[in-house]
Parts: sequence; structure tokens; C-alpha cells
Amino acid sequence: MRPRGEGIPGAAADPASSGAAGLPARVAARPRRPRTLREEVTALAWPSLVENILQTMLGVVNMMMVGRLGPASIASIGVAQQIVFTLQVAYSGLAVGNTALVARSIGAKDPDQAQRIAKQSLLMGAAIAGATTAGGLAFADGAISLMGASPDMVELAVPYFRTVICGSLFMMVMFIGNGTLRGAGDTRLPMIITAVINLINLDIGYVLIFGKLGLPALGIDGAAIGNLVAQAVGSCIVLYVLFSGRSRVKLDWRGGWRLDPGLIKRLLNIGTPAAAEQIFMRLGMTTYSAMVISLGTLVYAAQQVIFTIVSFSFMPGFAFGVAATTMVGQSLGAKNAARAEESGWEATRLGIMWMSLMGVGFFLFAEPLMGLFTSDARVIAYGAPCLRLVAWAQPLQAFSMVLAGALRGAGDTRWTMIITTGSIWLLRIPLSYLFGIVLNLGLIGVWMGNSLDSTIRGLAVTWRYCTGRWQTIRA
Repeated sequence: MRPRGEGIPGAAADPASSGAAGLPARVAARPRRPRTLREEVTALAWPSLVENILQTMLGVVNMMMVGRLGPASIASIGVAQQIVFTLQVAYSGLAVGNTALVARSIGAKDPDQAQRIAKQSLLMGAAIAGATTAGGLAFADGAISLMGASPDMVELAVPYFRTVICGSLFMMVMFIGNGTLRGAGDTRLPMIITAVINLINLDIGYVLIFGKLGLPALGIDGAAIGNLVAQAVGSCIVLYVLFSGRSRVKLDWRGGWRLDPGLIKRLLNIGTPAAAEQIFMRLGMTTYSAMVISLGTLVYAAQQVIFTIVSFSFMPGFAFGVAATTMVGQSLGAKNAARAEESGWEATRLGIMWMSLMGVGFFLFAEPLMGLFTSDARVIAYGAPCLRLVAWAQPLQAFSMVLAGALRGAGDTRWTMIITTGSIWLLRIPLSYLFGIVLNLGLIGVWMGNSLDSTIRGLAVTWRYCTGRWQTIRA
């Protein structure tokens, strides 16, 4: 292949090579150079990165606003969100199966099959979201109390939780709809949709949290209402995009809405292990959070601020993981296993570079970063050493995030489930309890267990990818 920008020898002197208007050959139209693998990965990853930045910034700004209400408000939202995330796992797992199968269908040049897969996913997701809403409303008080929250935290967290859980159907549409777009190779539209709903969330949240425009100050309940309205608007936009034909997967209202046992089985083969992975992970994180809550409200507030800051390093990991999912799925659909494998490695190299840079920032600027979210010196003192500790785990965490995305794109969700579940329950929780509670090291001990878990999980995911057995899975 001729290097980009190199001219064609002798073309300028050949009249036949001139354009229709007699232009010199050097300005005539040239065939576009095929994109390199790195360029393809980057083209898929950067909108996901921007989307994640926007989503993370939403959490950051919300945390900043709520942080002005005091440590109890920060901790209360943290407790409620842990349960919300746990209840979301069923349709987030379904979304994994949907994205992988849509990507394979697009790679095999079968958009009709991609449409059928998306419809079956939405049907199943609606049923799951309905059950999630009903269960969440019925057992809100018990679930919050089970987390070990103090009475003042329960009083704040329960109304917040009930409001947010009413948006389960909207969240499901966002998961499935955006996953369909990503599986089709379109990561820009999810980015734009996220930008829109973030603006809505922040505007409504600011007005209702602090009581602007003559409205009463609702505190964290205002943040919940802003979240609910934004999710509702976002789900409407996603459905409009899918049904209007503005994506590679166009849904129509006619046909395909009856349950298809064959497609459901394929979705469940991939989605069930992915959902189980999320369930075990979230239950582990809930147990992990309950352990930190037992150390006191100030310590748990520091924990929530750390999670918010560390989520910045997850952004490139998530983005390149999305790119790996799409490219591996489409490459396997096109029967090109070699391209699938190299796509995963290329995405991982880029993820390592960006997450390592984030780790350097965490280490150097721990106190100033904590200070962005709270003015309480005690919370900063608890959190800064933990932030420096977690900085060292970022490179191997990139392996676990990006290569896990590649494995999911291949439909190899059973091994990601086994690795994640094993590391959370056999490493993170026992080690965090040992260092933080038994040895009385407090929050820094808890994060020692966290960092060791992240390191070993990265090694385990890398081992699974290197075996190459995921290339032979029939999704």
C-alpha cells in the first residue's frame, strides 16, 4: 500500500488522469486510505469516552451539590445507589447479550436479525423493569436498613431510593437502546443522548436541591427527581432514534414483537452469566459498603468521594472496553478471528495508557481532588491516602476492564462472571475485612483489599483472553 500523501508517478503529465473539469491530477479525488486498527478502535472509543465523561461529570456535579448538604446526605445517596445498581443488573446483563448479538449480526451483514434481537431484548427488559420497580417500592425501608444505615441515613435515603427506582423502565430502555446502537458500531448517538439528559438532570437537580426559582428546597429528593425526569427524556430520544431509522438498526412497529424462544435462548446464554456477574459483583459491593458504613458516617462519606474520583479512571477503561466489545463481535460475525483478537489487544494498549495517566494524577493530587467534593478536613484525611493507594492498581485494572469487554463481545460471559465473582468474594471482601476491621487499619485497609482484588482480576482476565478459547464460542 502506498503511504498516505504520496503522489502517483507520472500522473501530472497524463491528461487522462486529470479531473472532469481539467484539474491537475494532484487535486483530483483520491481513494480514501483504509483506517488502521488503532484508528477504528479510537473512532469507536472516543464517543464512549466523552459519554462516560459526561455521565461521570453528572455524578461529580451532583455529588458537589449534595456535598454542600453535609456528610449524611452524601452517605445516604451512596447507600441508595448501591441498591439501585444491584436491582439494575438483570437488564444490564440482558443489554450485554443484546450488544454482542447485534454486533455479530451487523458483522454478518444481517440488519434484520439485529432488529429482531433488539425487539426481543426490549420485551424481556420491560418485564424485568416492572418487577424491579414493584420490588424496590415494596421493600425500600428494609433494604436500606439491611445495608446497616443509621436512622438519619434511612430517613434521607428511602425517599430518594423510591423516586429513582420508579425510573427503572426508562433506565432499561437506555441500557438496551444504547447497547443496540453500540453493537451496530454507532457510539456517537449514545454520547449525544447522554449530553442532553445530563443537562436536564443538572438543571432540574440544581433548582430542586437548593430551592431556586421560587420552589422549595428539596435536598437529595430534588436530585432524585432530576434523575427521574432526565431518564424519561433520554429513553424517549433513544426510542425515537431506533424507530425513525437514524441508526444502522431500524426498528418498526410491525412484527417481531412476539416472544421468540430461539432468540431469547441466545440472549440468555450470554445475558444470564453477565447478569449473574453483575449480581454477584453488586452484592459484593453492597457487603463491601456495609463494611465501610460500620466504620462511621465520615469514613463512608470519604469512601463515596473516592469512588466518585476513581470513576474518572474507569472512563477510558469503559470506552475502550465498548470499542473492544463492538469490534470483537463484528469481527467474529464476519468470520475474522485474527482481526477480533488484535482488536482486543489494541483497545487494551490504549486503555492502559490512559488509565495509567489517571493513576499518576490521583497520586500527585490526592488532597486537592478530595477537596473538590468536601470541605470537611476529616473526610479529606481519610480519603487522600486511599486515593494514592488505588493509583498503583490502574494499569492492571485496564486489562480487566478492556479485555473483559472483548470477551463479552465474543459471548464469553461465563468466564468473566467466574473471574469477577471469585475476585470479589474470595479476595476483595475477605482481604478488606482482614486489613480494615480485624487489623484495625480502617479505610486504608479496606482499600488495600480493593487494590489487591483489582490486580489479580486483571491478571485472570488476561489469562483467559490469551487462551483464545473465546474465539470458538457460538453466540
